[in-house]
Amino acid sequence: MEFLVSIALMCCMRKLPPRLTLAAAVFGLSLYATFGLAEPPPDQRPNGLVRVPNVRASVVYMRPGADFSKFRTIELRPLIIPTEVRDAAPPGARTRGFESYVLGDREVSALQEEYDRAMRAQLSRVGYTFVTSTAPDTLIIQSQIIDIRLAAPLERTRRTSTGRGFTLSQGGGTMAIAMAFADGATSQVIAEAADRHFPAGVWGMNNRVANRAEVRRAFNRWASRVADSLSVRKVSSQ
Repeated sequence: MEFLVSIALMCCMRKLPPRLTLAAAVFGLSLYATFGLAEPPPDQRPNGLVRVPNVRASVVYMRPGADFSKFRTIELRPLIIPTEVRDAAPPGARTRGFESYVLGDREVSALQEEYDRAMRAQLSRVGYTFVTSTAPDTLIIQSQIIDIRLAAPLERTRRTSTGRGFTLSQGGGTMAIAMAFADGATSQVIAEAADRHFPAGVWGMNNRVANRAEVRRAFNRWASRVADSLSVRKVSSQ
């Protein structure tokens, strides 16, 4: 099992079933332990999910005996980017003038578009089709960004005497994502996981184009591994 993502669902454009909302929200409170606190994640969650060892994600939980073979369709819900996550300033960051690390609607929309594009492309590759309402063969996928740390202020907020500031950095920054997988027939969460993307330590131009390309690579990598893991799990459950 190599899911690279899980979820802390505090809100959604469309309300999730109560059991999915509660399970994901509670899991969200424990996600922060995965990214810096001393205590390791517990071996079992209160909702019955058990931690999966030896995976390439930071943390993965799955319901024992979960049957993935029945899923043929995906209800992919929009990527959630909470207000508190949109301040993407790294620790100790300083700004000058109008510089800002706070993601606006433009940046949020770009993240959502790249996530949606990557997930649909990769899940389609392994044979899933997409639906807008659940059925007995539907797997619900809901994702949320749980942390962003930009390497430099947003390009549109940088200014010098000659225009936009020229900035070099080692990648665009880091991003942590989480995902919950639920059975469409019961709304029961059957898997959760979380991971963080670290850019390559190569110095280069930090601008909107370069940063969006890095976001695209991160989502494509995550989506590819999610799709491959679901495909393997679907076969092994048969």
